[in-house]
Amino acid sequence: VVVMAAALLAGLAGDARAEQGFYVATDGSDANAETRAEPFATLERARDAIRAARPTGGITVWVRGGRYFREGAFELTAADSGSEDAPIVYRAYPHEDVRLVGGRTVTGFGPVTDPAVLERLAPGARDSVLRADLRAQGIADFGELRPRGFYRFADSPLDLFFRDRPMTLARWPNDGFEQIADVPAGKDGGMFPYDGDRPKGWRQDADIWVYGYWFHDWADTYLRVASIDTDKRIVATEPPHGAFGYKKGQRFYFLNVLEELDRPGEWYLDRGSGILYFWPPGPMRDGDVVVSMIPNLIALQDASHVTVRGMSIEAVRGTAITISGGTQNRIAACTVRNTGGTAVSVSGGTSNGAVGCDIYETGESGISLDGGDRKSLTPAGNYALNNHIHHFSRTCRAYRPAVGIGGVGQRAAHNLIHHGPHVGILLGGNDHVIEFNELHSLCYETGDVGAFYMGRDWTARGTVIRHNFFHHVRGPGTYGANGIYLDDSASGITIFGNVFFQVTRAAYIGGGRDNTYENNIFVDCVPSLHVDARALGWMSYHAAEDGTLQKRLRDMPYKEPPWSERYPELVNILDDEPAAPRGNLIARNVRWGGTWDDVEEKARPYLTMTDNLLDVDPRFVDAANMNFQLRDDSPAYEMGFKRIPFEEIGLYQDELRASWPVTHSVHEHSAVPVPVPAPKPAPRVRSGPPPVFRVQRATGPTEVDGRLDAGEWGGLDPAEAMVIGQGVHGEDAAPKSRAWLRYDDAALLVAFDNAVEASAPLRRGNTWPRDDAVEVAVRNTAAGDDAPILVLRGFPSGHWLSSDEAGAPPEAVRRAAEGVQYAARAVDAGRWTAEWRIPFKSLGIDPARQRRFAFNLTIRKTAGPLWLMWQGTGAQSWRLDKAGIIELAGD
Repeated sequence: VVVMAAALLAGLAGDARAEQGFYVATDGSDANAETRAEPFATLERARDAIRAARPTGGITVWVRGGRYFREGAFELTAADSGSEDAPIVYRAYPHEDVRLVGGRTVTGFGPVTDPAVLERLAPGARDSVLRADLRAQGIADFGELRPRGFYRFADSPLDLFFRDRPMTLARWPNDGFEQIADVPAGKDGGMFPYDGDRPKGWRQDADIWVYGYWFHDWADTYLRVASIDTDKRIVATEPPHGAFGYKKGQRFYFLNVLEELDRPGEWYLDRGSGILYFWPPGPMRDGDVVVSMIPNLIALQDASHVTVRGMSIEAVRGTAITISGGTQNRIAACTVRNTGGTAVSVSGGTSNGAVGCDIYETGESGISLDGGDRKSLTPAGNYALNNHIHHFSRTCRAYRPAVGIGGVGQRAAHNLIHHGPHVGILLGGNDHVIEFNELHSLCYETGDVGAFYMGRDWTARGTVIRHNFFHHVRGPGTYGANGIYLDDSASGITIFGNVFFQVTRAAYIGGGRDNTYENNIFVDCVPSLHVDARALGWMSYHAAEDGTLQKRLRDMPYKEPPWSERYPELVNILDDEPAAPRGNLIARNVRWGGTWDDVEEKARPYLTMTDNLLDVDPRFVDAANMNFQLRDDSPAYEMGFKRIPFEEIGLYQDELRASWPVTHSVHEHSAVPVPVPAPKPAPRVRSGPPPVFRVQRATGPTEVDGRLDAGEWGGLDPAEAMVIGQGVHGEDAAPKSRAWLRYDDAALLVAFDNAVEASAPLRRGNTWPRDDAVEVAVRNTAAGDDAPILVLRGFPSGHWLSSDEAGAPPEAVRRAAEGVQYAARAVDAGRWTAEWRIPFKSLGIDPARQRRFAFNLTIRKTAGPLWLMWQGTGAQSWRLDKAGIIELAGD
């Protein structure tokens, strides 16, 4: 408590005018004075108070915890600006959960009693689907179901969220897609046949929709069904029809079908009656169901020096936050989720951006950055920095990237981007910097796409893509997915010092010019490099005088400064075989595993390839755990390879990071198959009940400093230690480690003594499972079968985290970290030690009543590489049903 209080005071003191700030609270009143004791009720009242006060110094609006249900966007203009020395900050009060909600809660759910509706529901759903009258609760604006998707933009209609998770509009099939059986009326005929008789059970005058990739695997559209001929099995759609028409074998599904509300998490809205039908995936409580209502939540128009910090922004139908114009505005440490459109849009202005945000379950994009002037090459300097963007493009699936970039001089750095069906970073314009990002599990639903994508513009050049980690990227269909995809003659891009692992066509040059792939590492990529000469062949019409490439060239003053100085290769491009892939350099790259190149023969004479290390062991530090840093003795350095700062890639912890630690895993469809490993040792079958280890009460205070003091740990008697010496399958393994366990009235105490292979360096990073680490897994079995498994992991660096890998809910993961103390110390090259103090309260345990807990200890020893456990589980180290029990001994 003392530590938390000190942190709170320090946080408040960090803003020099915290005591002079304004306060907003859910129980406040806009008639109140401007004090903490009498807070305002709305952000608008605080904004207007700042305008009236005209402060000469910066000021903070502290927003107290709670849900603020908004009826419109919070708008700031130039009149609400701060200055560089006196910024305006709208900030969540420390350690309080502030949520700006663009929706309404729905209550009053009850069973479905209408016989006509019950008849339409599947028999297994009739007792589970609930109904609520939205109009009776004042919710009458449902939005419109409209064609959306590829080049069709519109706000989402009403969407439904249950316990902050988006639910599914009733659809068939429940998962995946059906296929277009044929196109008898031609690709533009506005109709297509389907297989099976499922639609015969649907009411045909209902408002049924279809969603699909109708012709290309990168162009998706929602369409209204005009009619279904259930005898001939033909669907006719209302215009505008699918983008590019229809093609046999392409994918689609039906949605907005009441009869298909047949599993938990699905819903349907009868827009005529205003009755909402919902099958909740868990017990229903007041406040669990929220429907989105308004388009936007925060809008900055020409404001400057404004920060919005630490809030959750959620449940809108359009873009949650917009910044237009102005300078030095930040969206910092916010959680933006459950949007119908984009999370954060930055357009125009300078030095505006999003930093440290968690962004997920967006209907469309994550962050959009634009600004600057292309003709003068004036940069905007807008940015996306240290953001975790995942599970994006929830409804519109293609060309809605995690980060979209245009204009001149934007920066995307240290972002973690994963679980997107299409592109991760989509780019146009000039002179951007893309660096230190980690991207994985992308493109898994689409084809002819890249984790990074840009295309069809000779003039969109000058961008540098460096020190990024791309891994586990592949896609379905004939064309699949690519890593860095320079499509349709994209030109003038520098790709330096990136790492690619299990990425199909990792480095892609689609007919472009003046591109450089240098100093990159390719591991298990098939192929690593693709280069073609498409503008000399099938794409020649785009390079012709009236083609797209020349039109875009003429739009820019490419023969005049600053263009002629910045991009001299463009000045005489039309006299220098413009359609040929000239000027591309492939130099000093490392390839290990997979295959090397897929270069079209017409392109090869134009290509410069030099000093690439192929089929030679590059000597990675720990490839088995995706640490592709090169050892000091790597032969790559002999050819001039420059060290990649691999340890700096991805998110980092600082005061503007919305959450920490951050965990993520690879999408199940994204991993490229790898060779079958050698057979594992036969599991050692445990007979009888799980082993029990008795934990003695501590006899005195313990200082958590990472040093094992015999006086604190009962003399460090080996006979009292828990031996950590089993492999994953229970086999004996070495070098073994020991742990001493003690407890007091408030906490469980654990000390580790870890022997490691002295011949290899101790990995001191902060990533499980790449680095040396210790893990404590606890489950309060007395709390019932639903009790979560809590997992804490510590590293030799002194960093530690609470992990959700065992499936614990976010609140339990957060609570498990409260009050925890951890310290570690490297004793010498062959040994490191660590100490934990883990409050029982954080574990949800009352030691006065509960004395036995499921438990396991695990040590990661990367030099081995070894996984050592107290009890080998045969699977994940935290599988406590296969581990042991600790028992608190009596006094």
